[in-house]
Amino acid sequence: FLFKFDNSTSCDLVLRNGPWEVWGTYLALKRWEEGMSNIPVWVKLANVPSELWTRPGLSYVASALGVPLCMDAATSASNRLSFARVCVHMKASSRFPNSFKVRRRNGILSDVMVQYVWKPSVCSVCRVFDHSSKQCHLVERKEPTVQVNGGPGGGLDPPEQIFSR
Repeated sequence: FLFKFDNSTSCDLVLRNGPWEVWGTYLALKRWEEGMSNIPVWVKLANVPSELWTRPGLSYVASALGVPLCMDAATSASNRLSFARVCVHMKASSRFPNSFKVRRRNGILSDVMVQYVWKPSVCSVCRVFDHSSKQCHLVERKEPTVQVNGGPGGGLDPPEQIFSR
């Protein structure tokens, strides 16, 4: 999640008094830094094989995306089996796949579907999260050039007189 504050004093107060507990869930906050190359991202994992619906199993599945950090209460209690909601520490160099294959205990590969609660902008040039490649300062921008033919022999017709006396 991103939090925006009206002033730096409020932001400093929140950061200094953390970590926070919100609805029984641990919340650690970190100031956004330019050039961040990894960030925690909440994902929904669907079609997880039932034998992997354990804390170690879901950690194994989520590790295909990055470093698993935590799961929501409904996932932890197995109250909702249609998808697992897991927070994963992902690198900007990650592919952010919409699906991946996971090897089950019997050796069979199963497709796990991924839905990102929020997908951050990633620069494919410098591999950081705070801008897209369209906004990257490392990309050389070429100004569009316009060729105008004019002057003697330049291909333009002489001006017509449009006013009469």
